[in-house]
Amino acid sequence: MKPRNPLYPWTPVILGIAVCAIPAQGQFTNGHIVALQVGDGTTGITDAAQPIFMDEYDLSAGVMLGGPHALPSFGLSAVTLTGVNDGHDGLLRLSSNGQYLTLGGYRADAGSANPVNYSAADVNRVIARIDSHWIADTSTALNSAYDHTNICAVVSDTGQRFWTAGSGSYTDLVNGPPPDFTVATTSGGLRYVSGVGATSSLNISQTQTLGGPLQPDSMRGARIANGQLYITTASHESFGNRGAFATTDPLPTSGPQTMIPIINNTEGSGSDPTGKNYPKSDAVFLDLNPAVPGIDTIYSTGGKADYEKWSLVNGTWIKFSDKKSLVNSSEEINALEAIVNGSTVTLFAATDGGIYKLVDTNGWNADFSSTFPGSYFIAAPAGTQFRGIAVVPEPVSVLLMALGGAVAIRPRRARKA
Repeated sequence: MKPRNPLYPWTPVILGIAVCAIPAQGQFTNGHIVALQVGDGTTGITDAAQPIFMDEYDLSAGVMLGGPHALPSFGLSAVTLTGVNDGHDGLLRLSSNGQYLTLGGYRADAGSANPVNYSAADVNRVIARIDSHWIADTSTALNSAYDHTNICAVVSDTGQRFWTAGSGSYTDLVNGPPPDFTVATTSGGLRYVSGVGATSSLNISQTQTLGGPLQPDSMRGARIANGQLYITTASHESFGNRGAFATTDPLPTSGPQTMIPIINNTEGSGSDPTGKNYPKSDAVFLDLNPAVPGIDTIYSTGGKADYEKWSLVNGTWIKFSDKKSLVNSSEEINALEAIVNGSTVTLFAATDGGIYKLVDTNGWNADFSSTFPGSYFIAAPAGTQFRGIAVVPEPVSVLLMALGGAVAIRPRRARKA
């Protein structure tokens, strides 16, 4: 029997503490997609710290149904993102148990200078955990992770512990010669955070040291699928190549972890020596064929507007697409998400300007049955950007008490016409 689809578990977990039943109003709604919106639409997007909103949309018509739900953007509970997405941060994930959305950001007031340029001691890297009642816990603030660089993704199995992925280098804008000077940092890569409210993290990257031919790991995406942690990387660094990898331990709590190649190129060789058409920024890992154990289909982003589909056939990953690209090839795909119905996969791609949608009826071991259209399924509100997206499942009607450090997400007031 295949494992239950992690997108739709929503099984209540009894932890031996008091719970209280509350109405389902204002909760996650079954079969909706949540978009992480950067910016409030009143000022232009710059590299300054930007406020974050959660927009909830219907999947059939793309109509906004809830929100925008504003995350705290000032003070000791603030979590913001930079308006410049060159580090590919702002990925949004649903926990394996379906109870929380998670993302990584920065403890910087909205409007302040680009938070990525600061050390984590000066600007903490924040893990935001949002429950099904749109209550945000931003108490997990790391003071020694991702110095001067991006925290890109946060994943969790239960919402009580986390794995973070991010860059392993940064551009020195002060001391570097023009046009830039890349500096390696040993505080990035893949890290484990043991609990809500933590201030420290454990390095579990395979390489987080300086010196020699290898540099500290850089990662863009992370996901948990079928109980296994996967990452994507757009840098060769210690990997020697780019693509999608799995950790040796399914859900590691110690390191360093040797990364097992799933789909990867060989740096400097072949028809695609730089790995442009290999998984890079984001990837969705699916189990579509009952006859193939485990993950057998991967939808992934390549370079910029490119996207691919891969199938595991007789033990070999085969790409069933040839450099497919968005019609507007100047856009970059920030994130992917998928819904599975039998062998049919509905795939969503988020860009700064909006969300595209395609329905792939071919499933495993075949090319796409269709491609992304030239128009948005959901357009980002004027003066804002979309980063991460996540499909949320049906809510449960219980709320665990004693959510330490929780902050209620406030719906943003509608702007005057």
